[in-house]
Amino acid sequence: MRKIVTTTNIQIDTSDGFVNLRIPVLNAQLFGKGEASLLASGSLLGQSAAIEIHIEPGLKPNNDLFNEKIPINAGFDGIQFLFQGNQGHHFAEGFFDLYQISRRELSLPIKMSFTAVALYGEPANIATEFVKFKLFHDEGSTDEEEGPDYFEMFLNIDLPSGYIELNEKDTEFRSGVLFSLASQFM
Repeated sequence: MRKIVTTTNIQIDTSDGFVNLRIPVLNAQLFGKGEASLLASGSLLGQSAAIEIHIEPGLKPNNDLFNEKIPINAGFDGIQFLFQGNQGHHFAEGFFDLYQISRRELSLPIKMSFTAVALYGEPANIATEFVKFKLFHDEGSTDEEEGPDYFEMFLNIDLPSGYIELNEKDTEFRSGVLFSLASQFM
């Protein structure tokens, strides 16, 4: 395990109408082939908050996402989020506050699994280069229809700088984020 940064403030940017978070990575375990377990933590809305992120090995880059003749490399269940303990609770609650929705009681731990598509960078080199992912949470969805838990977001990992970013793709997906958390409520 290596300690990345000592800064403990989570930066919130809503200037473009979306909720975007820049979170310090406090610890990173790197296992090779892009596999990593990250602990990102800091002060979020006055509370100590944390999210654990696991990146599965073998996620592949996408060199030309706009060429319809080249299949897109997607890692099903390629990235997982884990919210646990008081800090995980505060991080999950932060979504309700940032989206201006009444808080609810949470049942922890909360685990979320995502299909991951690398938009930029080489996931195998996550320790040394910036990698940008688009995440799809499609639990409860079918091939024909998006379920109530469906949402998309961006995850940018910049371990050389010691930060991750969780960026909202579209405000339409807020209900999916909240529904995913709510499905694990007490």
